[in-house]
Amino acid sequence: MSVPSLNSFVLGLIFVASSALCAEPTAQPEISADALVQQLRGLPTPLSGMSSPTLTPVEQKRHEIYEQLHDMGSECVPPLARALRDPDVNMRRNVALALGVLGGGWWQFETGPAKIPTRAALPALIEALQDRDQDVRAWSAQAIGDIGPEAAAAVPSLIRLLRKDAHSPISAFIALMDIGPAAREALPALKPYLSRGPDARLWLAGGNSTHGAVCGPIRHLFALRPAVRFA
Repeated sequence: MSVPSLNSFVLGLIFVASSALCAEPTAQPEISADALVQQLRGLPTPLSGMSSPTLTPVEQKRHEIYEQLHDMGSECVPPLARALRDPDVNMRRNVALALGVLGGGWWQFETGPAKIPTRAALPALIEALQDRDQDVRAWSAQAIGDIGPEAAAAVPSLIRLLRKDAHSPISAFIALMDIGPAAREALPALKPYLSRGPDARLWLAGGNSTHGAVCGPIRHLFALRPAVRFA
């Protein structure tokens, strides 16, 4: 090989090597919202207490999934709504919990407490109030409350839950409180609880102009939230 040819060959190798070093690393494929939601399957419920300074591997996985769902924003809500109809009861429980975490504004994400709009899941959440599993019903009710006044369409179903479901009255109370004055029609269903002793009266006591139209602010129930989702 002649000297000019050798020089050209060496320069070519240098150029190729430099290009490889400067090239950006290949981006990893992003996981879809549906695939991420499926990772909730099999996680234990209810949530473990948040007071422990260290997380078990399972809870670490849960936190990572919640972080990724939160980063997706409202894009993750339709897949969650679809999964709320999954035949696996454990999956439905985890989806109801996840919607409460994402829409509740109380979960400690890496950036602090935050919430995303979950109204797109309202039809599925209302349907879940009739789920055969009591935890799915209760946690779905709380996730409905997280939506706030825009969840007024759920009030009749919440009233039925309040009247007929012995497991979920606290969750129904919380949801009605969060919906606010738009839940005024729930007052007749709430009145019988006023005569059930001092504890019930404490639940329904309080004065707040925003929530007074429903049943006062239900401060004692509000203090239970989100603890009712935890073991």
